Formats: sequence, structure tokens, C-alpha cells
Amino acid sequence: MKDTHLPGLIPAKQWKIYEVLDRPGLILIANPFTKPAQRYWMARCLQDYPKHPNRTNLPDTIMDKFGTYSGHFDWWSIAKTIEDPQERAKLWKALRWTTLGYHYDWTNKIYEEAARNEFPADLEELCRHFAESLGFRGFKPEAAIVNYYPTGSTLAGHTDHSEKNLEAPLFSFSFGQPAVFLIGGPTRDEKPDALLLRSGDVIVMTRASRLCYHAVPKVFPCLESSRERWAEPEAEEESATLATKEVVPAAYAAAVWDDSHRNRGWQSTGNGFADYISNSRININIRQVLNEGENHL
Repeated sequence: MKDTHLPGLIPAKQWKIYEVLDRPGLILIANPFTKPAQRYWMARCLQDYPKHPNRTNLPDTIMDKFGTYSGHFDWWSIAKTIEDPQERAKLWKALRWTTLGYHYDWTNKIYEEAARNEFPADLEELCRHFAESLGFRGFKPEAAIVNYYPTGSTLAGHTDHSEKNLEAPLFSFSFGQPAVFLIGGPTRDEKPDALLLRSGDVIVMTRASRLCYHAVPKVFPCLESSRERWAEPEAEEESATLATKEVVPAAYAAAVWDDSHRNRGWQSTGNGFADYISNSRININIRQVLNEGENHL
């Protein structure tokens, strides 16, 4: 374990790391994030990553309903303006995924060079930090899928096998409400094992586990990830100390980092980050698409 540190994370040597013995290569890191850092990543996934030129599942019918040019639909900002809580919740629940970097073609199950945008610099730095700390030097974050799970939603069993490079690890970050994560074997015939993932937990799929079937059969609310827990202001002195001590990394969005430490955007009633996350889970999974030495498909 390389003794490295990135603001927003506890030092790597203090991480609690587990490997599932029956699933060689499946690594679980129990939440290594600070509370402000979790806020940072949730805010980025909600207000920034769904924006153009990144792609989402939102249909043109939803965009047309709000009279917005479909290529530049600002999902989060529009949702905040909706006064009716039920209508706002409908728009929140409509977003199920956002793709970053290489955009995945869900119909043909492929990546294409023409469907590629710049990968977010902050997410790249986070992934490289985890990869280097765990000994996966040379890992290049090139594609990400951000999944949005309203409580009660599921993800069917599948494998991630569309990347050219299937030797590189797959990193998965969970935020918000807890979820049951199932992982089986290389075929659907093998009985899966279940893990409970809480906010901040990190899954790394390496070696044999990289091509195993996995699923999310349940996302459910719990007190440790309630609205009050995320909206609760940090003590003024503690918050100031954190913001001073944890200088924002150069690749990070400085304004979002500052807001996450000083609670801005987390105490809005009804339409804020804490309201959304009190009924949802966000998962960011990142993979390397290309083989070492390659620059394009």
C-alpha cells in the first residue's frame, strides 16, 4: 500500500480494505471519504456531470416539456425551479444515467471514438489516486457511467465486457442511500454473494471478478443517510479548519469544493442536494477502455 494522501480522503494507510475470498480480485474499501468530500462528489454528479456535452438517458420529450434545447438541458437547475414536490420528484427520478469520457452505446454495447468527450479532471485524479494507492499503476480513467438509483430501484445482472482492456480494474464509488450488491461468477448459473454498500464505500473489480455477473437488487433508505444527516451544518470552526487544511486539488471544481465544506446548497428545503440524496443512491463506475500505449479505438 502506497502511503499517499488526497484531500477529502483519509490517508491510504488507514483505509479498511477487504477482499472477498470466494470472488478473487473483488476489493471493498470501507468509506475512506470525509463528509464534505462525499458532498462534493454528490453535488458534481447532480449539478455538473449531467450537463452537455455529457450524455444522459433523458428523452427529448422531457426536454421539450420544459422548452429547453435538448443539447444543453440543465436537469438539476430546472428541477430546482419546480414548486410542486411531486412534479420535481418525477424529473429527479427520470434521470437514471450519465456517461462521461467515452460514451457507451447502450443499444450496440460498444464504445466509439466519435462518441468521446474529455474525461472530468477531478474524477480522473480521484481514480488515479486509488489506482496508485492499490498498486494499479498506469491505470487510465477513460469512461464512466454515473447511475442514479431512486430508493426501490434495481439494476439487473450483467457483466462489463465492452472495453478493449479487460485486464485493468473497474472502480465503483457509492454515495447516498445503501444498496445490496450481488456478485456471482462468469455465468448466470453461479449463486451470487451479497455485500451491503454504504455511502462512501468503494468497490474495485480486478482479476477474475472483473468479468463476473453483478447486480443491484435493492436500494433502501436508512437513518445514517437521512436528509438531516447530509443537511446538518458542520461546526463553523471545524468547517473553516477543513477548508483551510484541505486545500482544493488543482483538478477539482473549487466552488463546489468550497460549498461542500461550508454547507452551501445542502440546507435548501425541498429542492436541495440533501432532499435528493435522502431518497436516492448515486454510483460512479469508471473503467479503462484502451490497452496500454493506445490513444484511440
